[in-house]
Amino acid sequence: MRKLGLIVLSALVLAACGGGSEASLFRKAQVASSKGDFAKAIRYYSTIIKNNPDNYAAYASRGLAYERLKVKDREELAKNREFAKRDYIRAIELNYPRPEIFNNLGALYIDEGNYQEAIVSLNQALQLRPTYFMAILNRAVAKSKQGKMGDALTDFSAAEQLNPTSALLYLNRGLAQFGAGYYQNAAEDYSQMMELDPQNPRPYLERGRAFMKMGYYQNAMDDFQQAIALNPNYAMPYFYAAELLFNKGETEQAISYADRAKLLAPTYAPAYEMLGDMLALESPVEATQHYLAARRLDPKRALRYQGKIRLMTTEEGRKRIVTDRFFDLQNQR
Repeated sequence: MRKLGLIVLSALVLAACGGGSEASLFRKAQVASSKGDFAKAIRYYSTIIKNNPDNYAAYASRGLAYERLKVKDREELAKNREFAKRDYIRAIELNYPRPEIFNNLGALYIDEGNYQEAIVSLNQALQLRPTYFMAILNRAVAKSKQGKMGDALTDFSAAEQLNPTSALLYLNRGLAQFGAGYYQNAAEDYSQMMELDPQNPRPYLERGRAFMKMGYYQNAMDDFQQAIALNPNYAMPYFYAAELLFNKGETEQAISYADRAKLLAPTYAPAYEMLGDMLALESPVEATQHYLAARRLDPKRALRYQGKIRLMTTEEGRKRIVTDRFFDLQNQR
């Protein structure tokens, strides 16, 4: 089952450090960013930097804009993150004592999976501002990703003392505890997030996943349905609800939900794999087509999908796929 990644938000609290036309360009860049036009914002920041190579705020702001650019694939995402990293590092070189820049760089390292470098950067942010909520929260995320849950929970608790009404805090701590197998604690954090942000479908999705792990399948389905009610275009609740419905024997509705997840997230390979697994017994040709689509979307796991394609050639292999996919839930019901 796919593990959903921890959300890490980078903070941008820098302002223009020049005057005249430079300040005007900076304001235009910020307006563009507020409208989601990050490519335009980057052009403004680049003009500022061209005219004033020492403007650390323009580097830091351009770095964040690079991180927020829409991308078509992972290769483009990696390229933009590299541009962002260079800008953050250059901003630090130009104006060292700014905790916001260290925080943003640390958040980027988390996104890259470079957790030790993230902690180093976040420690520098916290040396400059010991009560910096986002830096403490980001460091907690990095530590949890390293498997250091004791240290992570200490940071999460410190962050909670600073900002006990942050929905982001409870989401991230819940995700960390879910990843460590503390499903009941995770569910409690998601419930806390619901109180703070009742119209957000994400905590219902995540609590449903925790309920699935604990064997509370009707509770999980209720949460997935609530997430769908709050946002009918949110793919992941359909994905997990489809698995539960299939295990209840409601095959037609399960396939309908899985199809909906695929439609809403057309590049999400696990949705294609799930459909393949559901169709393995009844329609091995169609199942194979879904495995081929998953292989195209997720070439790093090509061997996994190829193995399932080979299993389609025998009845025993097809039964094995269904058993392997749904065995745990069937035996816990």
